[in-house]
Amino acid sequence: MEKSNELVSKFRELKGWQASLWSMLLILIPLSGVLFILSFFDFFGISIMKQQYAGWFMGLVLAAVFLGIPATKRSSRTVIPWYDWCMSGMGLYGGMYIAIFYPTILYQFSVITPSRILLSGVVILLILEALRRMFGLSLVVIVAAFLSYGFVAPYMPGAFKGQGTSYDQLLNYLYLDANSLLDLLYLAATMAFAFILFGQTLLNLKGGDIFNDIAVSLFGRFRGGPAKASVVGSASVGSITGNPVANVLLTGSMTIPLMKRSGYSSSQSAAIESVASTGGTLTPPIMGIVAFMMAENLGVSYQVIILAAIVPALMYYVSLFIQVDLKAGQNNIKKIPREDLPDRATVLKKAWLIVPIFVFLVYVLFVQGRSPATAGVYASGIAVIVLSLQKQIRRDIFRRIIGIFKDTGKTMLEIGVILAAAGLIVGVIAITGLGFNLVQVITNFGQYGLFALLVASAIVCIVLGMGMPAVAAYAIVAVLVVPALVELGVAPIAAHFFVFFFATMSNITPPIALACFAAAPIAKESPHKIGFEATKLGIMGYIIPFVFVYNSSILLSTSQEVNTASVLSAIVLTTLAVCILSVAVAGYLFDHLTWPKRVLLILSASFILLPELGLGLNLAGCIIASVVFILEYVKRKANQKALVVNNKAQIN
Repeated sequence: MEKSNELVSKFRELKGWQASLWSMLLILIPLSGVLFILSFFDFFGISIMKQQYAGWFMGLVLAAVFLGIPATKRSSRTVIPWYDWCMSGMGLYGGMYIAIFYPTILYQFSVITPSRILLSGVVILLILEALRRMFGLSLVVIVAAFLSYGFVAPYMPGAFKGQGTSYDQLLNYLYLDANSLLDLLYLAATMAFAFILFGQTLLNLKGGDIFNDIAVSLFGRFRGGPAKASVVGSASVGSITGNPVANVLLTGSMTIPLMKRSGYSSSQSAAIESVASTGGTLTPPIMGIVAFMMAENLGVSYQVIILAAIVPALMYYVSLFIQVDLKAGQNNIKKIPREDLPDRATVLKKAWLIVPIFVFLVYVLFVQGRSPATAGVYASGIAVIVLSLQKQIRRDIFRRIIGIFKDTGKTMLEIGVILAAAGLIVGVIAITGLGFNLVQVITNFGQYGLFALLVASAIVCIVLGMGMPAVAAYAIVAVLVVPALVELGVAPIAAHFFVFFFATMSNITPPIALACFAAAPIAKESPHKIGFEATKLGIMGYIIPFVFVYNSSILLSTSQEVNTASVLSAIVLTTLAVCILSVAVAGYLFDHLTWPKRVLLILSASFILLPELGLGLNLAGCIIASVVFILEYVKRKANQKALVVNNKAQIN
């Protein structure tokens, strides 16, 4: 699968020794990660603090960003200018200062020297410039606003009035404190890195192509096959990449044209891809890297988070699958022609290459109980061994391994910069007490009931998530919104999943809807039209979070208060409601549904979804839906009978 021009054009096209230096930096980032995670230095009696490694990682990332990414579109793309050499060197020095001197810094943390403050300010400015080059000016404005707030917090009115701190203390805290910049950088450099390495290994060794071939082979022979294959393939690859925009660019270049050729409209094709790719971030076992952050925030194991994510992710895709199928019927879309399907024998043969890799990953994580970072690195090694059994891969395996390291390094630049920026925001929130103040503001909505608080929190999460990668959005809303929900009695794990879902759904929520903007040039359609279509297709992403807040048993809670019967009952009722609501949103069953019938189906799904309404209303919801479905079935049979009679009359 070829890389998108949008992804390629971001980096310089260097030549000669400059290209070699750039490549060495990219390779050194993942190589350092592998050595650190596998405790390589412990064999030599060298103890490295996690903050030291985070500093090392930051230095490499900043150095690589300024060497590899031009300042503007007009800047040279073949030669590194002198000012980028200077910024690269300063970024490297800022990271190495932490890597070398952090034990001493920790011992003398309260001793703030002018040189340290100057270095702190320089590093923060370099992070902002790196953020601008990687993601554009909009995110810089957001981070700069938070940084500015840190300086003026004591003078702000009302709930925004924060704790006072000197400029020196603020800069020192943001740069060197373990709970600010370095905390999220360490997460990026370990757990995030390990699974990005794993994902790049699969993608570079044709594992992603195998996923797509399996999906097309399984579903291509059915109605709406291309769209169903897109849903499965994008969910699989999206869970690995953890980035809806990158996933749309990666898989959408193949799936969107295929869906358009089969009969879906441009907006529908792009929306299906956008919704499927966005859901990949919500899908276990990898979930991008948010699963690891959530586990750390909750103080639970990674396995608990993965278990909790299963049912919500399944409901999300069940809804999308049903709507895709019904739209195929609505548009009279046929299955993929047999000659366009991948050879089943070849696909099955390749599928067995994927199975042992994920079995090994699950074994290391859940049976051996290894850390996610260690499991990710081990699984990457196994993937190289297993996927190199393919003849075309084995021929140039060493070149591909170098490609894996370089592509991982490039991806880590994005992750490193965005989490460094998020770390600055989290640091400002912590030192000024802004988080506590905003919790009080959001909690005030609680006086109108839990539902009002949830709606307010959902809006805040979507707004904060717009234009941000899911991992950065979650890092911020977990600090700002979750405490307010927990204070009103929401289970902590449900609160974290609630904000994560809505921060992620911002990728398909107009007016920003980054995943839809990424799909627009591929589909040759308006991103806003795609966004509104995607909002309908992804409707369950907005509803499921409310469901598991009111009924957290669908998160497969390990609480002793939840028994197996209640969990199974909740899952069955939720699945039933999801199916009914999907039909209502699609507006089609055997034929177009009238608005009164759609309203009845929405009402019945609401009765089924809310357990506190009681068994009577749950049953009433089932009866209402059954009546609508029976009426539609009878209507279909009558239409078919009338069509047969009409055809006979025409023949006679």
